[in-house]
Amino acid sequence: MIRRKKRGTLKPHKSSIVLDLKPTLLSRNILHPSAYLLKIGINSNTANKMLKGEAVQVSFRQLTTLCLHLNCTPNDLMARRQMDLPETHALNALKTRNETVPTTVTEWLKGKTLAEIEAMMKE
Repeated sequence: MIRRKKRGTLKPHKSSIVLDLKPTLLSRNILHPSAYLLKIGINSNTANKMLKGEAVQVSFRQLTTLCLHLNCTPNDLMARRQMDLPETHALNALKTRNETVPTTVTEWLKGKTLAEIEAMMKE
């Protein structure tokens, strides 16, 4: 008899690549993230896990829904925890999880030039 490994055994603190929604939601000025995720079709249990950084599985349907509604790419939603990687590894392009997340839009825009802000708005 072949035993299947139980799904969902990966713990959030052991995952090196994590879903990091808060910066993207903040940049879109979404004041009630839980309500927003429910509105776009993410169930409440999954939404809470996503917002707490405890989601270890994200379906392609959920990822597509997030990207379509937030006008972003999967890379914008992902972050990596501290990993020993060669300097040339492609995963270095992902933001790191331990980056400080600005708490307000004003703080997020601080230090950016007007040209940079206009470019972000055009995206």
